[in-house]
Amino acid sequence: MITLNILNFDESSAAALCAKPAERLGANFRSFLSEGGWAVLEIAPSQNAAEFAEMIVENFAPKAFLGNPYEFLTARLRERGARVTFAESCTGGLLASRVTAVSGASEIFDGSLVTYSDRLKTQWLKVSPDTLRGFGAVSEECAREMAVGALAVANSGFAAAISGIAGPDGGSAAKPVGTVFIAVADRAGAIFSERLLLKGDRLTIQSAAAAHALRLLLNAI
Repeated sequence: MITLNILNFDESSAAALCAKPAERLGANFRSFLSEGGWAVLEIAPSQNAAEFAEMIVENFAPKAFLGNPYEFLTARLRERGARVTFAESCTGGLLASRVTAVSGASEIFDGSLVTYSDRLKTQWLKVSPDTLRGFGAVSEECAREMAVGALAVANSGFAAAISGIAGPDGGSAAKPVGTVFIAVADRAGAIFSERLLLKGDRLTIQSAAAAHALRLLLNAI
């Protein structure tokens, strides 16, 4: 089985675009949405499966890749000669754990600051107390300042930040359980951020939050 990832597409759109090439080459695949929100194709073994996969990667480059997305992140950063660091709150270091599971992570990864309390968000990441008072720790404003703060601490090329409510407690009408904000900052001054409303139990929300942060980071590199 060949696993092919396509960023910025849902499973139905990716399947529709890949249907004709697959038919022409006699390749069979199933499509589904990853927990990080991108399309995944699982291509069944066949004579032309590898050719089909290579064609799709070429057609969707640089947003398509084969295999493990964390290995792809490592390879992309290594190619660029860049490093990354994280600032994690609700995920508690999960994103860092997934990256360091890949051999060679030391070449591209500086570390993760797990700033679970508001106090450490301010002390370590220099998140403004005014931001925390005005918008809260679970906010786009806080996530963006966390990413910028992590970038400054580590002097990395890129930084990703995650802050959210993993549940089952802590939600409100304005910010229900599953509300997560992710942000990515780079040395050029660009900052990208998203608000997510994730479903599931605590572990499912934490896992999906880490995967979505990976997606935002891959799109920024």
